[in-house]
Amino acid sequence: MCFPMAFVTVSSLFIYPVKSCAGLAVSSLRFDQQGPLHDRRYMVVDPDGKFLTQRQLPAMAHIYPQLDEAGELSLAAADAGVIQVPAGGGEWLEVNVWGDSVQAQDCGAEVASWLSDLLQRPCRLVYLTADSQRLVDQRYAEAGELVSFADGFPVLVVSESSLQALSEEAGLDIDVRRFRPNVVVSGSAAFAELQWHQLVAGESSLVLVKPCERCVIPTRDMVTQQRQPAVTAALKSICLHKNKLIFGVNALVREMDSLHVGQVFDIVAVSE
Repeated sequence: MCFPMAFVTVSSLFIYPVKSCAGLAVSSLRFDQQGPLHDRRYMVVDPDGKFLTQRQLPAMAHIYPQLDEAGELSLAAADAGVIQVPAGGGEWLEVNVWGDSVQAQDCGAEVASWLSDLLQRPCRLVYLTADSQRLVDQRYAEAGELVSFADGFPVLVVSESSLQALSEEAGLDIDVRRFRPNVVVSGSAAFAELQWHQLVAGESSLVLVKPCERCVIPTRDMVTQQRQPAVTAALKSICLHKNKLIFGVNALVREMDSLHVGQVFDIVAVSE
């Protein structure tokens, strides 16, 4: 059973052009069938086509993507300069992300060499075209719903109040970007999002389908990439849900072309 309950306001928005590299704060999101435009459409892979992330390579956190007005990508890193990523047309490769095999376009030898030198292991950059078909887990989605190279769902929603509660528990000012959200909302009680079913604006909605289980990445300092035991302890103390460390909720996009900072969503919550 669901019932309408209060509202929240979008306080910040983010995209991550390259999976597991630094994100970009934006004032609005636009959507296509794979999720937010320019979000996780590129991915770093090893020579076998398997995806690489900050879990294995913390240095990826300090690769900074930039998009120009045409949506073309460049990458920057300290002591490595800036490299422009070719716009399409590369060789097709079969790549693997969380067990899904996907056809993607290789971005060429120059950017592969730049990344390999920076990360100190052989790797390549690949691009997910609009024609590529990676399905959302059908246990949660409608038939045919797609996702980019995101871990499993097009959008991650995080609450400011939950972040504040976690920061207070840890005794640290925790940056929301550690959790790599797309949509940050304000105006709710801490962890109330775990009971939400939808965020609704007119005929559009974000359908919240699965709490997000957290890995090691949010426990690392964003600058030094060193583990912070206080953050791990705080997650274990107040974010343990059904024996999993949970922060944020994964969502699907329904009938929504765009959203913006300051947008108000009505909450539809699930009764217990």
